[in-house]
Formats: sequence, C-alpha cells, structure tokens
Amino acid sequence: MNTTEKFEYDIEFFNREKEKEEIMRILRAKPNFINFIYGPINSGKTTLITSLIDDLPKDKYAVFYINLRGKLIKEYGGFVRVLFKVKRKEISEKVIEKGEKLAKKALVLAGRYLSGIPIEKDMLDGFLETKSSEDVFEFLEEYFLKISEEKIPVLIIDELQVIGDLEINGKLIYKLFNFFIRLTKELHLCHVFALSSDSLFIEKVYSEAMLKNRCRYLLVDDFDEKTAGKFLEKYGFTEEEIKLANDYVGGKPSLLTTMIDEKKIGRGLNDYVEKGLADSKEEIAQLLYYIKTIGVTIKYQGKDIDVNYENTTEILKNFSGNDFYKYSVITPELCYLVSKNILFVDTREKIIKPQSKFDLLAIREILKEIETK
Repeated sequence: MNTTEKFEYDIEFFNREKEKEEIMRILRAKPNFINFIYGPINSGKTTLITSLIDDLPKDKYAVFYINLRGKLIKEYGGFVRVLFKVKRKEISEKVIEKGEKLAKKALVLAGRYLSGIPIEKDMLDGFLETKSSEDVFEFLEEYFLKISEEKIPVLIIDELQVIGDLEINGKLIYKLFNFFIRLTKELHLCHVFALSSDSLFIEKVYSEAMLKNRCRYLLVDDFDEKTAGKFLEKYGFTEEEIKLANDYVGGKPSLLTTMIDEKKIGRGLNDYVEKGLADSKEEIAQLLYYIKTIGVTIKYQGKDIDVNYENTTEILKNFSGNDFYKYSVITPELCYLVSKNILFVDTREKIIKPQSKFDLLAIREILKEIETK
C-alpha cells in the first residue's frame, strides 16, 4: 500500500510542469552543461527534482541523488562519506569484483534513485586513507563510463554550498566543478544538476571556477498570486482565507503548505500569520541589534569586513514601497543579509527581494519604528 494512503489527505506536487519539462528537455539531449537549479529557500527545488526523478523511465536513467542539507562537512572524510553509500553486507557479498561489477549492481539498484554512490567498504576506507580527491574523481569517471553503456547517468547534488569552504589541497568546490565539466562538456557522459538556495555562492563558483559557456540556470521561484490561489482552492480555502494568505504569506510553497496543515487541524489562520510575522520581525530586529551594538564581521572577497549598520538599513529601505529592486553591486551588508536568509538575490536578473512575504512585512514595520525613534 502506498504510504500516503494511511493519511486522510496528502498535499500533492503542484504546478511545476514548466520547470519539469525544461529539465526533461535537458535530459533528452546529450550532456553538455552543468545545470544550476536555484531559487529562494523553501521554493520547492528539492520537491521538483525528486518528483521528476520518480517519473523518469527506470530503464533509461540511473540517478544518483546526494543531499547535503543538514550535513556538517568540515573535512575530506565527511565529504567522501556523504558522496558514497556503503551497501549492507548481504548486498555487498553478491558483488564479486569492484569497479565494473559495482557499476552493474548500481544499474540493478537504479529502479529508484540512489541516495549515494554504492561502494564496497574497503574501497571507501581506501579513499579515506589516501585523502585524495583525484582518486575519487578518477574512480567516478570510470564508474559513470560503465553505467553509460546501458543507462544515462544523472548526478544531482542538493545544497552544494555546504562544501563551499572545504579545503583539500585547495578548494574542493573548484576541483569538483572541474570534474563536472569533464563529465559534461568534455565527455558528454553524465547529466549534472547542482541545487542551491544561495545564488551568491553560485555566482562565486561561476566566476572563480571559470564556468562561462559551461553551465545553464533554472530558477525555481515562489508561486505568483494566481497560482498560490489555485493551490489553496484545492484544499478548500475560501476567498477570504486566500486573501489572508496572499497578504501575509505570498507564494512560498512551504508556507502555503503549512497554512493548509493549520486549517486541516482546526487552528486559526489569523493566529498563524500573526505569529509568522512576529517571528520574522524578531529575527530581523535581532540581527540589526547585533550589527549596531555588538558588531558583526563577514568574510568578503577573502577579507574580514565589519558589517555597517547604516548601509544595512539603507538596503532595507529599498523595500519601503517595493517588493524587489535591481542592484548594481554586491556589498558586504547585502552578503550578510543573504547569508542570514533575510534576502534572496537573483544574480541572473540582478534582482534582490526578501525571502518571504513575512520578511517583507517585517522589514517595513521595523523601518517605521526606526524612523519614529
């Protein structure tokens, strides 16, 4: 029995057909680019990619999905352990030889996506002992070459910015993207998707890893007002409740889903939005307090830079009468607000906006309080 049948209702995947079709067009073509899927936090990037994975023909694609969300990776061993997946002993005993045999086993297991690359424990121990990313990448190249004889390999890494600062004889992230370039642009061997809500990280990797003409971008944004309304209508929301959601929550799928849950369990929606706004306001006010009274330092262009309170409030003032604005340069203060998930920067369109409608409303209330002091 499908596990969702145990519940009275299940919130279904909604309205990402345009994005899914774009990814499917990519998958139908020869691998030639690194694909960045980016967007605000909780806009549905992971939901989109896992829904698409579930729908892929299992006899055509071998998908390897590695989710770094929530992982604390500070050294080489942590990276290797999250990259590979050691199979249980009873499965591993069926694999007689390494390399080619492992790849064949992966083809059998690829009826669903794999949450890591299957590997024998002794091989994992070898990688950990040598501490060489080159050995890992060399193994993976041969591994995907063998997979590609029967299926199209697809490698997906979610929340890639987690390893952005990891050092292994130099920045691992740049070595990793050089490897991605080889898999895609040079060998046309494997589709590579990198998911991240940190667009500034993507922009940094793009410039420093020399990805010009080697990557493409797909924005997964929050719903617009019309789409959000249709989504809520499916779960019995009245016009008044939809208006409340639009006024306070906007089109962020995760928050709309929470509103649906609140309604289903009989809690007041007004209480939910008031609490959400209060939480956002408290968070932003606390950050401003730290900047003004204690001092905050951020790493900017390789240097430790103090975040300026006046410059920070000037950025926020742009939202007094606008939902977003166009920027010309990325400042330390902007980097700080983005790092704290208060603002989202779309570096493709040069647009800055709050991460949520709660954040937008909270910023406006805080600015009014600052002006009256």
